[in-house]
Amino acid sequence: MNSNTQAPSQNSKWASFLYFLWVYTLLVILWGAWVRISHSGDGCGDHWPLCDGEFIPDFTDKKTWVEFSHRMMSGLYGLIVIYIFFKFRKNASALLRKLNWLLLTFMTSEALLGAALVKGKLVTVDDSFLRLFVMSLHQINSFMLTGVTYLFYLSLKRSDQSIKIRYPWLLLLFVCLPLTGAIASLSTTLFPSISLWQGILQDFSTNNHLFVKLRIIHPALATLISCSFIAWCFSKNMNRLAFEFMATAMIGVITLLTLSPLYLKLAHLLIAHALWARLIYTLVSLPDSNKR
Repeated sequence: MNSNTQAPSQNSKWASFLYFLWVYTLLVILWGAWVRISHSGDGCGDHWPLCDGEFIPDFTDKKTWVEFSHRMMSGLYGLIVIYIFFKFRKNASALLRKLNWLLLTFMTSEALLGAALVKGKLVTVDDSFLRLFVMSLHQINSFMLTGVTYLFYLSLKRSDQSIKIRYPWLLLLFVCLPLTGAIASLSTTLFPSISLWQGILQDFSTNNHLFVKLRIIHPALATLISCSFIAWCFSKNMNRLAFEFMATAMIGVITLLTLSPLYLKLAHLLIAHALWARLIYTLVSLPDSNKR
């Protein structure tokens, strides 16, 4: 690396590396969601970072394999982020150094939040408010992590390595969706409905668990925010992004109507992260950003 920037060819290689890291991050997050959905969070007991107090645990229980494999994926991810940190911590532009520190910070907090869930036994069928709080932080942190990774990729992709985000308040508004989505997701995992009508009755019942009462916030807020985003995108001639928001909203509606089957839960989460990256890409001040 030179004192401030890298050669264009080196930038291109690192940009590709960061893009594949972003993809790998999504895989780790999806597998983490599977850990929660399959109630495998206690697959290693309450031990962390070891599994049942061992480096290589007994895989007799399927839950152990699910949780341990997620830890291995997360561990590899952490090593990659640390490697990137030492590569960019000095001889890079101010923007890259800032993104480098943010990537390390969000990676560390992601690991600590995961450890808090395990060590606090806030897994499987635990329905405490503390679990909801930590899980919500975990969800927001994961979006910050993928967002910073994608910005890192974009900054390396640009030759001048300067990034400016237009309308940053839109990003803050978008974050409300995964925050309330975490509540709805935990509710449907712990308190599944046998029919759509039963689910509606549960939402408005005063005798049900707090999680059930709160889960209606996500579809209501998602409808309001999605419609606002779609209208805003059309007003700015960002038709492609508007249609992508419409498609994502439709997936959400189908997920709700079909009582959140496993494959749609994972697809909904993946699409949300992809749309988050698309929004970031659109708001970055690229020359033709109004047409993206």
